[in-house]
Amino acid sequence: MAVQDVERSGGTRRAATAAWAGPTVEFAFGAVFTSIRVIPLRAGRGESLAVTDLLPCATGRLWIADAPARALKIYSQQGWRLRTLDRDDTGLRRPVSLTSLHGRWVAALDGLLPAIVILDESGRPLRRFPLPELDRPVQVCGLGERRLAVAGSGWGRGAGKLVHIYTTHGDHVESLLGEPRDARPGDRVHLSAIGDLLYIGHSRTDSFAIHDLEGHAVFSFPSVTARIAERLGRDIGFAGALRGLFATACGPLLAVYSRWSAGRRDYLYDLYGLDGTPIALGTPSGERVLGVEGSLYYSVRRAPGGGDATLRIWRLSRAG
Repeated sequence: MAVQDVERSGGTRRAATAAWAGPTVEFAFGAVFTSIRVIPLRAGRGESLAVTDLLPCATGRLWIADAPARALKIYSQQGWRLRTLDRDDTGLRRPVSLTSLHGRWVAALDGLLPAIVILDESGRPLRRFPLPELDRPVQVCGLGERRLAVAGSGWGRGAGKLVHIYTTHGDHVESLLGEPRDARPGDRVHLSAIGDLLYIGHSRTDSFAIHDLEGHAVFSFPSVTARIAERLGRDIGFAGALRGLFATACGPLLAVYSRWSAGRRDYLYDLYGLDGTPIALGTPSGERVLGVEGSLYYSVRRAPGGGDATLRIWRLSRAG
């Protein structure tokens, strides 16, 4: 349901919509992004929903990795849960990340027992392969149609590296990015990709790196927010920890940072051109973006009490 349709509806319908639409979004976020749809994600009676990762699929379905529930959950575009895939269905002990593969399949990362499971659009497992180079994997990212990038600390053949490249059949290709010396518990690397270009950011570094895996070239550019946080963070109460990185071929690179404001955590957003040129910096919001699809950005808010959640779909406004 589009926002415009909600606003044209009757008073009763508006009241019902407001009950599940979640808190009002800060104006600063709305100045850069335009909300085009709101979807209530219903957890089910007596259940809770934790959206660890979210993947919009070409079929129109929404795949959610719910790590605390140790399950994958498939939702319709209307927010109804269609299917829950647990360990018996997939072999995943703790699904933490999802990425699209070949346009119709889903690659799911197991964060407990390092492995990737490839599933078709119905949720049927097609193949599984272990990741012996990794310890504590946190994210999987598609690189074109032939490779996958996985983020997590490395050992064995991937010793000392945080990003590991595999074929879609599980063959290890190479490992990238050494772990920062001043890394702390909870720090992690974030990935995003466009074709064979891999964008990498770490919560303890003040720059982003672009790896051209076909051209064997690396380009870096500064994270403006991270550098401001490093210089002024203690004075303004902002740590500037990177929480996500999202790139699309038809839009800019979006970097997500967390901060504490008035005793609660919210987020700051930076937008960069795909070459690293700053576009918009320090845009605040309580929304947490978790996924992208084309020119659309998907954010999720959990309902009070941890039951249902609210999914909001955004596009960049003209002002943005």
